[in-house]
Amino acid sequence: MTAEVSVSGPLTTETIKRIGPSLVVASTLGSTLGIVVAQFVDDLGDAILALILGGNAVIYNNRVDITGVSSDLVWAGGFLLCLIVGFMALFSYPTARGHGVARLTLLWMVLHLLRQAFVQAVMVPFDADSPLALAYQTLEAPAGLDYVLAAGGAVGLLLVALSAAAAFLAFTPHDKMISTGRKRVTFAFWIALVPAIAAAFLSIPFFVPDAGSGVVPALPLTAVIFLATLAAAHGTTTVHGPEDLRETPWPWGLGATLVVILLFEQLVLRGGVSVNPMLWG
Repeated sequence: MTAEVSVSGPLTTETIKRIGPSLVVASTLGSTLGIVVAQFVDDLGDAILALILGGNAVIYNNRVDITGVSSDLVWAGGFLLCLIVGFMALFSYPTARGHGVARLTLLWMVLHLLRQAFVQAVMVPFDADSPLALAYQTLEAPAGLDYVLAAGGAVGLLLVALSAAAAFLAFTPHDKMISTGRKRVTFAFWIALVPAIAAAFLSIPFFVPDAGSGVVPALPLTAVIFLATLAAAHGTTTVHGPEDLRETPWPWGLGATLVVILLFEQLVLRGGVSVNPMLWG
């Protein structure tokens, strides 16, 4: 991709017209990893709660099978673990150094973990067969509380999407790229929305065959909340980029990590792995 450079006296002002491909690729791979990790954490949470309740669970690459537990409360485990891990990652995010591939990947982890949790809350009153709805039905909750939970989830999703705008804009290679509302929207489009859409399709191989889990058909919806991020970018004026051009290296390590995870998902988890170590071997 190209850049436009104008020189005035001893100072050089670089006005970047397009984002470097390495940054877009890094964001896409980071989003892909975020989707895969969020689904695994969701399944792991259900599995851990099953063990706590005296049952057993087998984790696959796209679902978890639970046995020995009579209460549907077990299906709240994924929601809780995604929420806990998501907030832990959120609180650790400000301590991450620089604005390189590692921090961008951590950002996507935070967003997808919280998205995974909040979407479940939103679906409680609308899908009686959704995991968190099944857990909710085991409680003697007052009438209408499910809609309060859904509203809370929707607000959480909106806040995550809106606040992500400033976080993404901070990765600009140069301050000139986000100096106007139009430029900020363009930058957010390439670093947030496009990677979110591309990652929804790149993550499909990690979850096939779907086996009725419903994960694959729902993947395109993972990018919807980032439309709000795109809209919020226009009015986000508090973020400033570097005065000197900052280049993002190609994310070879992140790509290799995804390949290893894909092999693990398809060669190990596809056949199912019990979370009870006593049953290994």
